Amino acid sequence: MCSVQITGVFVMPFALRYHYRFPIFSLVKYERGNGIGYGSVTNLSSLGWRISGSLPLESGDLCALRVRLPTKQWVSVAEGRVRWVHGGECGIETVMIDKTSQARLNDYIQARLKAL
Repeated sequence: MCSVQITGVFVMPFALRYHYRFPIFSLVKYERGNGIGYGSVTNLSSLGWRISGSLPLESGDLCALRVRLPTKQWVSVAEGRVRWVHGGECGIETVMIDKTSQARLNDYIQARLKAL
């Protein structure tokens, strides 16, 4: 992971990615501890999600997600790790996902790739 400092301005850390990210607008329900949040997913990849919502998260938090894909199918992430937080948005890395949800996510991504 890299970060850059330019004339006193901190630029958010980044990592080189070797997979596609797709912009979407989908509903998400997420849970951290006893808290439940609702919001939206603004992009996704095979490895993670960018979300914003009602329950504040911090870098390093573990959470569970339930995302409604544009295909109207639901994907459940049993465990995700918050990798970064910026304002009201955060990036969540998928740590644990069931086989059915992984297959639905893969099918959605493959369809998007074919459309490129």
